[in-house]
Amino acid sequence: MAIQQNTIGNEPAIRERLTKVETQVESILQHFATKADLERHTRLIVMWMIASQLALAGFLYTVLR
Repeated sequence: MAIQQNTIGNEPAIRERLTKVETQVESILQHFATKADLERHTRLIVMWMIASQLALAGFLYTVLR
C-alpha cells in the first residue's frame, strides 16, 4: 500500500526517468556487435590463422632445406 501511495503522485517524474533510461539504452545499443559483425570477424580470424600457418610452414621449409 505504501508503494502505491508513493508512485501515484510521482507519475511525471517516473515517466521522465523512464525516458532518460530509454535514451541511455538506445545510445549504448548502437555500439553492440550484430550477428553479421561477429560472423565477419570469425571468418577474418580463421583466414588469418590459416595464412599464418602457411607462412610458418613456408619459412620452416626454407630454413630446413
